[in-house]
Amino acid sequence: MIALFQAAITPKPLARAIHKFNQSATAKWVPLNKSFITLTKIILRSAVERLNLAQAAITLRCVTHQGYRHLVLVNDAQDLHMVAGQVEEFIISTQEANSTPFEDFVAATAFSLPLNHKQPQGQSQRLGYLVVQADPGVAIKREQLTKDLALVADEIVRTIGRYQTRYRAIHIYGDQSYWIGNSKALRHLDQRIDLLAKGSNPVLIRADKGAGKVIAARSLHCLSRADTAPFIESDCKEWEEGTAASILQSLRTYANGGTLFVRNIDSLSSDNFQCLRNFWLQTATARFDGAESVRLILSVSEYDYKVPAAQKQWLMQCARELCLPDLAARREDIRDLAQFYIREFALGTEFDLTEEAWRLLEAADWSGNVEQLKLLIKKLALVANDELVSAEELQAALV
Repeated sequence: MIALFQAAITPKPLARAIHKFNQSATAKWVPLNKSFITLTKIILRSAVERLNLAQAAITLRCVTHQGYRHLVLVNDAQDLHMVAGQVEEFIISTQEANSTPFEDFVAATAFSLPLNHKQPQGQSQRLGYLVVQADPGVAIKREQLTKDLALVADEIVRTIGRYQTRYRAIHIYGDQSYWIGNSKALRHLDQRIDLLAKGSNPVLIRADKGAGKVIAARSLHCLSRADTAPFIESDCKEWEEGTAASILQSLRTYANGGTLFVRNIDSLSSDNFQCLRNFWLQTATARFDGAESVRLILSVSEYDYKVPAAQKQWLMQCARELCLPDLAARREDIRDLAQFYIREFALGTEFDLTEEAWRLLEAADWSGNVEQLKLLIKKLALVANDELVSAEELQAALV
């Protein structure tokens, strides 16, 4: 569901583009399209390189739905009958072909771990398996490798969870925003979001522009709701003075049983902030039962936001903070992000960067965060003449 509020001639806010989703019309599975396969291969190839393996692959339980292969995220047999086609096994491998795990598969040097997806209700679902082939020429400690592979499996399952958030977001917003990477900062962020999703406290998201505040809010929403529920977003910068109380009551009506995400609360005047505070106190004391209550998420325009001291103190006391890392804190993710956007924006043949260019890219000052990197890759996709972009060409694009 969407509710966007803009300034109107009358002080009473009007809602537009209201669309109510019904559960039967919203998929409980995610499509295994090119972007999903590309992202999964990035994770598998990174694991192969890091763990000195020969090959890696995952097997996933899928169905064909509306002409496309989908990963099933339900166990209910009735839900499976809703789609056309039989349940099948799909393989994503570090090798070019995805028909078999490996061309030179040797059972004696292979390891496998289950991929289990935990549903919001708490039960665990088997999605498939992670299978790796050890390099015969490299000594492998089985116990340590098992621990390392468990981390890889967790990252794949988290990616599926992010992709599920993305798929729901496409239905609502038509965009394709979701987390990409496997940095320590991003793993800690996943853990923090998981923790906050289990509680009922209002959440205040602190981050600079381009760090992913909307993605974080959607992730909290999807993890705290078992089924598709309203996700209502409104920007305080668009509110007229004196209309905050009316807007918030309207927003609550539309968000009933779901999530209300109020952005840029540091732009509110003192009077409007007081209306938000009163609304917040009323919402925070309401029973969070997932049916008649509202999950409240707010954000500020920048990490070091500026509001009067009394407002900041009240926010610190009443909200659970979710601080998002900027891209400079996620430099381990820059290659994954860049490679993903190269595949997405390349107009013809995909290009790559020289090692010197990669180092320059990773060392750049990313004040605009992921959005700045995305714009850079778009620029390179337009001007890249060769399969390899040099450091000099990259430097010119960075200016």
